[in-house]
Amino acid sequence: MSATTSVEIEKEDDSLDYSKFNSVNLLGKGLPDSPITYNRYCLLVTFIALVVRLVKITFPSAVVFDEVHFGKFASYYLERRFFFDVHPPLAKLFFALIGYLANYSGYFKFDYVGQSYIEDGAVVAPYVAYRVVNAILGTLIVPLIFNSLKELNCFAITCAFGSLLFALDNAQVCQTRFIFLDTLLLLSISATLYSYIRYYKCEITHGKSFTREWYIWLIQTGIYLSCAISCKYVGVMTYATIGIAVCYNLWQLFCQSKSTSLRLFMRYFIQKLNYLVMLPFLLYLFWFWIHFQILIYDSEESEFLSEAFQDSLIPNKAFLDHHDQFNVRFFDKITIRHDFSEIFLSVDDVTNNTLLGTYVTNDKVIWQIIPEHDCEDFGCDSVLTLNTNVKFKNIYSGKYLSSNNMLNDPTDVRGETTNFTMVDKDVADTYMYEHTLFNLLPLREIDYGHVVSSNKTAFKIFNTGVECTIYMDNKTNSDSYNDEQLIMANMDLNRIGFAYNDWKIDRIIDIDKERKDEATERKFKEYPFFSKWSELQNAMFMYNNDLSSEHDFASQPSSWPLCLSGVLYWTKAEDRDQIYFIGNIIAWWLEAATLLIYVVIIMIDILLPSWVIGLVTCEMREVFFGPLAFLFIGWACHYFPFYLMERQKFLHHYLPAQMIGCLFTAIFWEALLQTNKTKQEDYTRLGRRLYSFYMFLLVPIISCFVFYAPIIYGWPTLEPEQIQQRELLDIHLNFT
Repeated sequence: MSATTSVEIEKEDDSLDYSKFNSVNLLGKGLPDSPITYNRYCLLVTFIALVVRLVKITFPSAVVFDEVHFGKFASYYLERRFFFDVHPPLAKLFFALIGYLANYSGYFKFDYVGQSYIEDGAVVAPYVAYRVVNAILGTLIVPLIFNSLKELNCFAITCAFGSLLFALDNAQVCQTRFIFLDTLLLLSISATLYSYIRYYKCEITHGKSFTREWYIWLIQTGIYLSCAISCKYVGVMTYATIGIAVCYNLWQLFCQSKSTSLRLFMRYFIQKLNYLVMLPFLLYLFWFWIHFQILIYDSEESEFLSEAFQDSLIPNKAFLDHHDQFNVRFFDKITIRHDFSEIFLSVDDVTNNTLLGTYVTNDKVIWQIIPEHDCEDFGCDSVLTLNTNVKFKNIYSGKYLSSNNMLNDPTDVRGETTNFTMVDKDVADTYMYEHTLFNLLPLREIDYGHVVSSNKTAFKIFNTGVECTIYMDNKTNSDSYNDEQLIMANMDLNRIGFAYNDWKIDRIIDIDKERKDEATERKFKEYPFFSKWSELQNAMFMYNNDLSSEHDFASQPSSWPLCLSGVLYWTKAEDRDQIYFIGNIIAWWLEAATLLIYVVIIMIDILLPSWVIGLVTCEMREVFFGPLAFLFIGWACHYFPFYLMERQKFLHHYLPAQMIGCLFTAIFWEALLQTNKTKQEDYTRLGRRLYSFYMFLLVPIISCFVFYAPIIYGWPTLEPEQIQQRELLDIHLNFT
């Protein structure tokens, strides 16, 4: 059947009639202002956004906050040197492309915050190009917000107000001026929302389903969804937003479907599945494929991954010269390091009887590998292989590592109350013998019997006596051991695959000179893409979840909507300069109040009959249960999941939700100010009322932006008294 015939049939099909839904009545209306009015306002707010983002973009000429990570990753891409990061690759690839176009070699490594980009009078990294492009991308978010509001049939002044809430937000300006991933993430989210609104309007317009325009906006929604997820995993929250909206959309279709139109419903369902699920996932995989195609040379960061993954990288001679990989033998003296951190197995300082994790490399972290049986059975110089039972003798104490056979709480499968202890040799050889045996389990079944190499082979240390693994969680600390990491016994065998159980032999102590010439030769081996991707994906999730919540400027989600505190991004003591990440407090409080008022009104409307209160008119209900409900779900999806996360959290994690809050606030107040509109009142009078109201709100918002501008730009330098004036709420600045 031809496309024309198909569309003609659908135009005649009553199952596509959405006219009984309020959102159709609202979105089907004509625009309240002329096209030229919208264009003028859009150009104005976009110009304002561009100016405030480009002001003093070259200052400071030093590394600022997370530039230390994302600038470094761009350099690694340009050197084609493998690195490990918890974020997907798209935004980092974009920065690498900018560096490549700027003829940058990747020489500068962004080693620490405050490191100067200027060495011997020469600029050693294209930081200005990175920042300018990022600022331009941040500016492009503003017209997307403006046009999203326009597509929701808002007045031009409402579109401008919502756009200015974003354009003049101190936090959004600060975050989009530096080499951070959030700009491309926010751009992808805003493009997703705009594309979905356009797609949905086609869906509910009679006769537009399955047209070229319908497909264009559906495909664009899927592409931008994939971009959001491929920048940061916060994009999953965007996926949840669109997913909820699509489920509601399918419910609308299903409710209107007749018994003879199931085929049509399935066609809608399959198209949405193809372009909103399969297409984003394939694009997500594509960026990882590009990632692997570029990063072909080995580095120290591959140690986070399996031996098979490391062998798929081209050996880097400079790396191997400093990280020799030797085959481990019985009776070698070694140090054992956690695979996802710099924590070494050690014993406590007081009794030498408790197993702990430490960052300090001293005699207490040195262990000797003792075979299960006498060496006469196999030779004292035999190499150690995976799936072999061994004993660990601590060189400092002379005692043997043993599991604790006295369980304080048998129901504690995580082993929070079951730690490891050290026992003397006579105890280890007699009644605690089984508890001193540890099996080096491979990460993959196909690695059974492989030789264990230092700085290469990862394994799980499984105790045969209690049937548990040695487990270390960075978020679990013991105050009684001077903040050293407490090592636990993971007795939940369903969790044995978790990376928290993975360890490596870091180095061999006092290795014989003859063996130094026997360093393990690295040979390149192919590793299937999906195996490589799934392993890296698992490692990214594990490491991301394991990020400690302890940071001087980490904060909890409960403090974000009111912007109670911020983050110090950069400081220079000799000049009293500093850059402090903080939002436009007036605007954030307005947005938080608007969200709260909306929830109260919705609850009243649902719980009480409308004839009793008369609070919500039919016109308001169209907006409140249409566009506002969609945006509120979007805000909630980008905010509340952070309460479930145990990792480090910072104020900038709220930026996607805050951006959606800008759209929500603008639409809400327009809807509220229309409640007294009579049939005779024309749009001109309502537009004037909106203009006056928004100007009233913008005065304190602009004043707040100007007030905090010196600390988000780091310029001009403030006097101590001026700095103290800005220490409101829980804001703590330097040089007061």
